[in-house]
Amino acid sequence: MNLVLLTEKELSDGLPLADVRAVHLLGTVGLKVGDSFHIGIKNARRGLATIQATQPVLTFTVKFEDLVQKRIPLTVIVGLPRPQTAKKVLHDLASVGADKIIFFDTEKGDAGYATSSLWKDGEWIEHVIKGAEQACSTQVPEVIRCATLTAALADIKTSSWKVALDPYEATHALGENAPTAPHAVLAIGPERGWSATERALLIKNNFALCHLGDRILRVESAALAGSMIMLSQLKIWEKHRPLAP
Repeated sequence: MNLVLLTEKELSDGLPLADVRAVHLLGTVGLKVGDSFHIGIKNARRGLATIQATQPVLTFTVKFEDLVQKRIPLTVIVGLPRPQTAKKVLHDLASVGADKIIFFDTEKGDAGYATSSLWKDGEWIEHVIKGAEQACSTQVPEVIRCATLTAALADIKTSSWKVALDPYEATHALGENAPTAPHAVLAIGPERGWSATERALLIKNNFALCHLGDRILRVESAALAGSMIMLSQLKIWEKHRPLAP
């Protein structure tokens, strides 16, 4: 945890000592009064917090940065995978900085994936938060669940640079073609691959079918590798900017 995301209320009230973030800061990291740590408000500014008291709650003062981190122009569409895989995808894409993650129910997927506690009980939120905190970022992706690929495609910018990873039908490697727009959309198929109908729909919606070489990757690996390649092609990388209030 390189940054602790807080709400505005937590910023003013402090953290209860039983809160997992307080336990981490005081117990695991061993911070004490006068020590500092990085905090942020979701989708807002980062800041440097200095501990003022550890009883009866953890309280602190904060000096905020002037600028808010930029959002990264990347949307990732993912065929709904098993819950354990979805957790990794949520965490890793939040760390990379994806602006939006869209999960859709696939024709070849297991219907049971959609009814797991990850989605029914809102557990997925924890994983995008942890991903942003790992990246020392306040920018948390928007996460959307769709019943079909058609619905997922309706939620993207039509003018985007659109790529679907497909090791079976693709003729070009991702990265061989230049971006066609400043915003990227990456589509990742389910664990059993795209159906013929889904593949045809992607092509109809101007997705280029690309591969990542002569390997069949796990969903989470393909999502991470594909995202990084597309972001590199967009040339939007910025040098790491240490938190500087």
